[in-house]
Amino acid sequence: MRPQSHQRWSRANKTPSLYRDWMLSLNAGTALYYGGMSNYDLDPLKKIPKESNLSYSMSVGKWVKPYLAVRANLQMGNLHAVKSTREMNANFNEYSAQVMINLTDFFHYVSGYQKDFYSYVFVGYGFIDFSSAVYYSVSDTWVYEGQDKMSREWVIPAGIGLGYNVTQNFTFTFDASYHYAHTDKLDAYPNQSKDFLLYLALGMNYNFNIKEFKGYIVRPKSKRSLKWAKF
Repeated sequence: MRPQSHQRWSRANKTPSLYRDWMLSLNAGTALYYGGMSNYDLDPLKKIPKESNLSYSMSVGKWVKPYLAVRANLQMGNLHAVKSTREMNANFNEYSAQVMINLTDFFHYVSGYQKDFYSYVFVGYGFIDFSSAVYYSVSDTWVYEGQDKMSREWVIPAGIGLGYNVTQNFTFTFDASYHYAHTDKLDAYPNQSKDFLLYLALGMNYNFNIKEFKGYIVRPKSKRSLKWAKF
């Protein structure tokens, strides 16, 4: 039998479903830019150091089924690229609602016990606010060329990942996600193709109950009432 610490606590207590199986996630990693200013789309050894930048995200969600969760996600980051005599810098904020499926539980759900490792997929829809600017070099001097005002477009994030349950409350994750932005101006360098991002991130999930009612139901001698005990 699995250790008690890995039992699903939604089955180990009497907490109403509205209050249980919530999660808070924090992630950090790198956002890789693909668009009109990119140079190394097929060369990850150069792509990561030259056309990526720090990005981080946080989300709040709830497991509505042992294998199905919904969450609200906020991601922030910066982008950078150099092409020919032009340099691009941008920053973005992305807001999305996502659906997440624990594939391991979906296909191997038994006895209310969770696996140490699990794989998952997710997809969402939201908006990306971005401010980008392009500069070009003249005699070793960078001259402003593009626009840097804040713009908004819709975005579709989708990804895959792997999680490791340290305890029933803490989980470490690694995931890779594709973020399709409905714009070709994410880099302030319009062309005929849409821009997108790849996000590689390490993270930690904290699983919790908003309220927790432990104990058991006691049936009294009288059949007219039902009492809760040991809260």
